[in-house]
Amino acid sequence: NETFWQMLLIVTVAILMLYFILASQFESLKLPWIVLLEIPIDVAVTVLLLRLCGISLNLMSMIGIIVMCGIVINDSILKIDTIIQLERKGYPLLEAIHEGGVRRLKPILMTSLTTIIALVPFLWGNDIGSQLQRPLAVAMIGGMTVGTVVSLYWVPLCYYYLKRGRAGGSGL
Repeated sequence: NETFWQMLLIVTVAILMLYFILASQFESLKLPWIVLLEIPIDVAVTVLLLRLCGISLNLMSMIGIIVMCGIVINDSILKIDTIIQLERKGYPLLEAIHEGGVRRLKPILMTSLTTIIALVPFLWGNDIGSQLQRPLAVAMIGGMTVGTVVSLYWVPLCYYYLKRGRAGGSGL
């Protein structure tokens, strides 16, 4: 229980720091929320999957959740950054989102699939190492699966609605 609260405090501080870094990188106070709102979605699905598999929320599963969030957030950051760079080159909004999706699809899928495939042996192994790593593997596989879909579809959709909804010349 004490470990859980310590990890929660560390994750909260890390998310705050990530928000400020993203706000400065994107030069926007709203845009980082697209990326950061992905975290609760991924964590909720991961915790649900852990519960369905009968695995408790322990230190190994929490480490898996944190690592998974880092990988998935990186995918979303790079996708949004690609879209922004394309817009700066003169692409219209929808074309920039489409081209950004095309350019980032293969790297996102390669990252997710290699991570998931590398963790699959821990699900069926009966040795002590596999049993110890199983909560981490379940957390990362479930989170990466959902996070990949969120990065590929939800993040660009939110970016579109945020950009489209802004009034005239106000900055994001």
